Amino acid sequence: MLRFKNLTKLVPTTVTRDGKPHTYNKPVSSRVPIAPRNWDVIGIRAAAGIVLGLTAVAVVWSTVSIGKLLEGGVGYAAAGLFDAAWITCIILEVLARYDRSKRKFARILGGVLVAVTMGAIFWEGWVADSIPLAVVGAAVSAVAKTLWLGVLKFIDRDLDADDAAWLEGETSKAALMMARAQVQRQVARAEAGVIGEMLAIEHQHREMADALGMSREEYQELRVRALGASDAAPLAAIPAGKPTEVTELPEGTEVRVERAEEGTLGQTSGTTNTQVSGRAMPALALITPAPLDLGKTPADLGKPVSPAGLPAPLAAASDAGKPAPSSTRVSGKPSGNTPPATIAEAVRAAVSLGITETDAIAAKVPELMKKEPNRYSVRREILRQRPAIDKAKADQQSGTGQYL
Repeated sequence: MLRFKNLTKLVPTTVTRDGKPHTYNKPVSSRVPIAPRNWDVIGIRAAAGIVLGLTAVAVVWSTVSIGKLLEGGVGYAAAGLFDAAWITCIILEVLARYDRSKRKFARILGGVLVAVTMGAIFWEGWVADSIPLAVVGAAVSAVAKTLWLGVLKFIDRDLDADDAAWLEGETSKAALMMARAQVQRQVARAEAGVIGEMLAIEHQHREMADALGMSREEYQELRVRALGASDAAPLAAIPAGKPTEVTELPEGTEVRVERAEEGTLGQTSGTTNTQVSGRAMPALALITPAPLDLGKTPADLGKPVSPAGLPAPLAAASDAGKPAPSSTRVSGKPSGNTPPATIAEAVRAAVSLGITETDAIAAKVPELMKKEPNRYSVRREILRQRPAIDKAKADQQSGTGQYL
């Protein structure tokens, strides 16, 4: 017989009085059919409840018996391990009710653990010189386990070979998705670590570029020329004491590796080979024909040059023993309408026009070079040439009597 029950719900209802609407929740009752009772489920729940109560009795009994055998105290806690073990196997059987192989393994393991528990209880009764106590006491756990076997018989769902294969395929697919998600999380963590390291390297490069008064592009160009690599590898990644092979030099060229003094921050060390150094940084052999000049000509650095524009040592080596032409100085003043090629030349050109103030020279350099150089590099070059600028200013003042 179909049964019904009254169900009351609140329905929003709009009421209008004198042209003013208001909404309120109006209770509305309706009759809905009630699903028939599932007596199978009710019976399984009742049987499981009874067996659960009897299992609790068996647990208490075996814990007391085995606890006495273990001389009480902590022995009672250890005695609880015996029943907890085979009860755990029952839970595993319920979870594996659709997988016959897993369910079989859990059932065999539970039977072995129950047998161990019964043996301990029987031993306690044997020690107490009571055969009935040993036999009946051990049978308590056996009865509880047997009842669970009966309940699980109605819970198990056996599948035929085709359905089991399909279910195994679906389970495998779900496990694959879970495994992929975990691997993707590991990859994401690794990528985040790599990005963090790259950002730290970029920050370090920017700090070094600011310390040298360069833009990021100029510093990257300097690294390429110094290290012979266009990647973003840090300087510390180069092995200490090993030269960096960036180009093939003419036969007979001598290469020396020298360590510059600490604190040079990438400056050259006079007439010796170009060095890149700093605190806790290995000495590097920069053996490229293009010197590490920070945007300056060899004449700006006080080095002799050959007519071809190469430093004298490299020009002599390229001539393979031929005497090198006499060293000359490259004029900092551009010829004709050709704009200065370097910042140093532009600064000297501005000074030759009678400009000696730092701000005025810095404003004139972009105009002379026909492009916008790095302002930090310009002021750095002005500071380097300040002694010569002051001398030129003094010469002009002595010749005219007053220099504005």
